[in-house]
Amino acid sequence: MGDESNNGQVRRIGERKRISPFRLKYRLRRASYAERDARAEESVEVADPAIMRAKAKLEQQVAALDQDNARLRDIAMRARADLDNANKRFQREKAETVKFANERLVRDLIPVLDNLERAISSAEACTDAKIICDGVHMVLNQFLGVCRKSGLECVVADGQQFDPHFHEAVGTEECEDVADGQVLATLQKGYILKGRVVRPAMVRVARAVRRTVQAEEAVAVAPSRSNEEPASCADPSASVEAEGAEVQSDKPADDVASE
Repeated sequence: MGDESNNGQVRRIGERKRISPFRLKYRLRRASYAERDARAEESVEVADPAIMRAKAKLEQQVAALDQDNARLRDIAMRARADLDNANKRFQREKAETVKFANERLVRDLIPVLDNLERAISSAEACTDAKIICDGVHMVLNQFLGVCRKSGLECVVADGQQFDPHFHEAVGTEECEDVADGQVLATLQKGYILKGRVVRPAMVRVARAVRRTVQAEEAVAVAPSRSNEEPASCADPSASVEAEGAEVQSDKPADDVASE
């Protein structure tokens, strides 16, 4: 009885210590990995000198590439800083250009201002209106010359067909001898700066005369009636003489002789 009980205990202990297939496979794989690593270390220790030289050469190339990368990075950072400085300088110069864009025009207008002040001073001491008017015309011509030099032109409107791109109609007027839509008068001049309209001309435009149907028929019939002269419009003296002659012819010969 004692031997049988001992055998049963050993059998149970063996069953508890039995390893599953998955765990056994895992242990075998770890053992194979460890053996491979050991062989790799042994192969490194007894490596060929050519391999060692190639490895050293590759390490030198990596170091050189690291140096080139650092040098190129420094160049890129310097180029970016130069670009930022150039952009700031460009913005500053652009602001100065916009600020002093009218400098040349102002220089050309200063003589006009001087002449205008001289004209005012002369007008205060002069009593001749014609001399004052001539001086003002000279200053005006000088001012117009400066404007033309800068590309400013006057819009031609009188006698032209109305163009909404250059003209602004402020009134219309019915005219029979002028085409419909033609500019009759310029109330305010317009100006063009190098092809761009700065201010359109304010004009008064002609409009065709509108007639009713009865008026048009009356105008069309009037010439035909004037060509036809009625009998009642003949000379009244001639008709009176003819009637008198007829009366005399009806009288007897004795009455005519006594008369």
